Amino acid sequence: MAHNEYDLDDDFDEYDDGALQQVRKAHKAATKRVKELESELASLRVESRNRSVADVLSSRGYNPKIADLIPGDLTTEDQITSWLDERGDLFSPNQAGSQATSEEQMGDQPGIQMPPELQRMNEVVNAGEAPTGDESQILAMIQAASSPEELNRLIFGNPNGPTV
Repeated sequence: MAHNEYDLDDDFDEYDDGALQQVRKAHKAATKRVKELESELASLRVESRNRSVADVLSSRGYNPKIADLIPGDLTTEDQITSWLDERGDLFSPNQAGSQATSEEQMGDQPGIQMPPELQRMNEVVNAGEAPTGDESQILAMIQAASSPEELNRLIFGNPNGPTV
């Protein structure tokens, strides 16, 4: 075999202080730490987004359940506010006001007539009164009724019974 000038003796086999293993170990620990920090950052971003969405919804009077419908890429309050402004007509800020407006709209529409059965049901519901007292008092009053007229007065509010 020819021995040329580029062949050098390999003296590194005898000298091994574990430096390469230490570098690998340090790299593995650093990689693990980076992954932990990235997952912590992701969870903090989600928490921050959820908090800002909840703050915007509560400040504008919307139901907090709408937060599930807001896209995940909207993170700042300005983005969430503009999204709500664009789609605000789909969500009602207060439920009581929306029910009243829908009833007013139905009553204001000319040419729409409710069937007599529905009108009677509506009148009964609107004229109904909540009973006073708790269950035991009401049950005792019903059991103490001595006549059908008295029972009808307790249950239906008149001595003749339900109106047909």
